[in-house]
Order: sequence, then structure tokens, then C-alpha cells
Amino acid sequence: MANATTAMNQAYSVGNSSYDPTWSVQVFYEESRNSATISESIYPLIIEFMNKFVISFALQKQRSMASSNSGDSTALTRQADNPIPIAYTVINTAPSLPTTAEAATGVGTIYLIIISFLSVIMFNALHEMMMGKVPVVRYYIYRMLIFPVVYFFLSLLYLALSCAWKISFSKFYGASGYVIYWMLSWASMMAFGLAVENVNNLIGMPGTSVFFVFWVISNVTAGFFPIEALSNFYKWGLAWPLRHSLIGAKSIIFGTKNLLGLNFGILLSWIGVSLALQPFTIWVQIRRRRQAVEANKRQILERVYGKFEGERLELKDETRA
Repeated sequence: MANATTAMNQAYSVGNSSYDPTWSVQVFYEESRNSATISESIYPLIIEFMNKFVISFALQKQRSMASSNSGDSTALTRQADNPIPIAYTVINTAPSLPTTAEAATGVGTIYLIIISFLSVIMFNALHEMMMGKVPVVRYYIYRMLIFPVVYFFLSLLYLALSCAWKISFSKFYGASGYVIYWMLSWASMMAFGLAVENVNNLIGMPGTSVFFVFWVISNVTAGFFPIEALSNFYKWGLAWPLRHSLIGAKSIIFGTKNLLGLNFGILLSWIGVSLALQPFTIWVQIRRRRQAVEANKRQILERVYGKFEGERLELKDETRA
């Protein structure tokens, strides 16, 4: 509180019946930045520290005034009227309300990663069916557009599901909050999914599943735990997409510090890198698929005609081509 020291001294020197020591010290915090960590670790420490500080300050102040006001009955009366010189008030500037919003800023974001992964696996069979059956340029265009389009509508469905649980996105950003959250979810899904898509193109299954486990665990670690409280080893988490998806969602829903520019910047960087690598990874997948088809064809010829005859027929087919 402004002029807290002056108000306290005035209450003891000339008297002030309206003096309220609870507003001498104000502690501000944003619960929704990380409700679990704050409620379990930070908030208890703050309360413990403030209680010790208030008691220690009160004892020192009363002893000092008792010695300086010895024999002054009026001053001693004012001192008795204000036994507690200061106190504190804790103010939560961004409470985690409504509680249903925890899904959109917590577990729900993990579902975005899972849906992104499942989309890659589901469309992989379609990609392979179309491989070699459409012109190369059209195939590349199709591959690079399919997931941004799919995630565009899936993120809209995710927004609609959040609205069904009566989560408001207009409290701090007006009606545009709904659009911002939609775009944030879309960018998050592309950042998650396109990375998985590139890995799947490069190594395929079961390597993609192994990467998915790493992708989920590393993003959850960076997103749900405060990097500042972890060792320097986890500094890489500052650039991981889930962290910025969560921070952006909390700013829209709970009104925490606005870092949307940074959040979208990190997500778009992931998207840009993935899209830049995608033509190369698609080429690798096509090449790997072609080699698998040729190897399978060779095995069939060898099984039917024998090894040497199969090689002769295969060479004959290549000569005709």
C-alpha cells in the first residue's frame, strides 16, 4: 500500500482509528500461471515467511515504542489500541476459475498431441495408396496441405468442445478471444503433428511410436513444470511447443501476463521448420517405399522362378521400362 509507513507512524504518533494494518503489505500472485506448483510449493512458503515477518516486526516495534514512550500515558494508550503495527493481504490476481478451464489449460493440451499423432498414423495408409498414382507435384502439394487443413477443423472442434463446458474466452480479449484460442490450438496441433509426420516419413513404424513417447514426455515436462525451478538441463524446454500453448491459453482464459506474441512466434517457428523439411522427408518415404516394393517383387520372382531366373526376369522388366 502507498505510504504504508507514514500511515503506521501516524497511527502511533497522533492516533488514527481507521488505520487498518492488513493493507500495509500486499502480496500479489497469479494462481493460474501454475496452480499446482503455487498451491503446493510457493504459497505455503510465502505465508510462512509473511507470518514470521509480521510477528518479528510487531515485537520489535512494540519494544521500541514501549521504551521511547515510557511515562507517556497517551502514547502508551495509542500503542495499546494498535497492538499489531502491520499485517498483510494476499491478492490472487488470476484465479484458476472456472475450474473446468483447467482441462483446456492442462490435460486438454496433451490430447492435442495425441490427436496429432493419431492423425499421422491414420492418414499414412492413404498416403501410401496415393503414392505413384498421382503426379509427383500434386502428391507433394497434397501431402503438405492435408494436415494443416485437417488440424484447422479439429482445432475448431476443440474450441467448440471447450465452449460446451462453458469456458469463456472473451473475458480479457473480448469476442476475439475465441478466434485467438482457435488459432493457438491450430498452431499447436501443427507444431505437434508436423514434427511427428516428418519423423514418420524418415523412419516409419515402430520408430514413430518411440518418438511419440519422447515427444509427449518432453513436452509435458516443459509445459507443466516451471522451468525456472528445474535444473539448467531443462532449459531446452523454454522452446518446446506445449509450454507456449499452455502459456497462451492461460493468458486468454485466466488473464495472466500477455506473451501471445512470443507464444505464436515459437509455435510458428516449429511449423516453419517442419514445413521446410517436409519435402525432403516425403522424398525419403517415397524412396523407402519404392525400395520395399522392389524387394518384395524380387522375393516373389525368386520364390516362383528361382533365384537366377527371377533375377533374369527382373532385369528383363527393367530393360523394357
